[in-house]
Amino acid sequence: MIFFNMQTTKTNEIRKGEAGFSLIELMVSSVIFLIFMGAVYGVLRMGTIQKTTTNTQTEIIKNMRLSLNTVGRDAVNAGLGYSRVGGFVPDNLTNLRLGLPADPDSSQDLITGVVSGNDINTNTLLPVGKTDVITFTYRDMDFNAGTPIELSSVQDNSGAGVKILTPAAAAYNVQPFDLYLISDGTRTALGLVTSVPNSSTMVFATGGADPLNINAPYTGSADTRSKIADMDFSNRVTAKKVIWVSYHVSADGTLIRTIYGNNSGQPATAQIQQQPIAYNVQNFQIKYLLTDGTVSDDPSNAGVDQVNLNDVVQIDVTVSAVISIRENGVNMSNVVKLTSTFSTKNLNYDID
Repeated sequence: MIFFNMQTTKTNEIRKGEAGFSLIELMVSSVIFLIFMGAVYGVLRMGTIQKTTTNTQTEIIKNMRLSLNTVGRDAVNAGLGYSRVGGFVPDNLTNLRLGLPADPDSSQDLITGVVSGNDINTNTLLPVGKTDVITFTYRDMDFNAGTPIELSSVQDNSGAGVKILTPAAAAYNVQPFDLYLISDGTRTALGLVTSVPNSSTMVFATGGADPLNINAPYTGSADTRSKIADMDFSNRVTAKKVIWVSYHVSADGTLIRTIYGNNSGQPATAQIQQQPIAYNVQNFQIKYLLTDGTVSDDPSNAGVDQVNLNDVVQIDVTVSAVISIRENGVNMSNVVKLTSTFSTKNLNYDID
């Protein structure tokens, strides 16, 4: 009998084309992939930064334009129905309220339709130099249908203030803290009504009752007391409600519009209203074109001769703002500048 011994042998064969990547090939591929993704991330990051910068810049420019429009509205109204002479206020009130340099004399200051202040304030965003201040005063044409109040006589003229009689204060809707230009045709004075005790009396008190410090003490020489006390009631004496605003940049770079008085129904502490209208402001500069064609940074001669400001026919307002972005611990900044020109066409348009 014949037996056959059969044995099966298993072999592992590596077929051609089925070999894997080597370690070096994997490392090279990973490096190339990381470089590619880094480049893509860099492009995307740059796009994000540019988008953030553009959005920030757009928002700041929008605020700058709105602030310039606000300044422009007041500039166009400057002096409308007010007085070419202006209104007299206590000596150095422009220093107290506007920060202008104190004048060298002891006579009263004058608030004209435009009051300039050149290089007055510093702020943290401006490395060198100072920013300007400007104020505008004009008639409130909505008050009493544009008709002045007729005043009849002075009832009292004491150290505490002046009480002026008017035929019908209630009919005129006179309110405490209304700001008026009082005139007898020769003299003019700005005064703040501090109370209306009855239907025929307006009180212009001094001291703590007057948050603007605009009603000068009614004792002393003619140069130190308010001209309201010296009105000649043998002539026609009128009171025009006026609006007085100013613009300046605060220490932190905020452009602020300040309104003086006329905040009806609010206490004395709320009669200097500060409205922020633009942020990140580095600079605020104003140039004045006068009737003789000259251009000046300060036509008021450093606050000494405000009468020259009646000759202003045009102002150029320039606002510079800083755009700041922090990326990866690095601060980046850019400065944007906008300029607008406004005509002061109403500065000398005086109406009764």
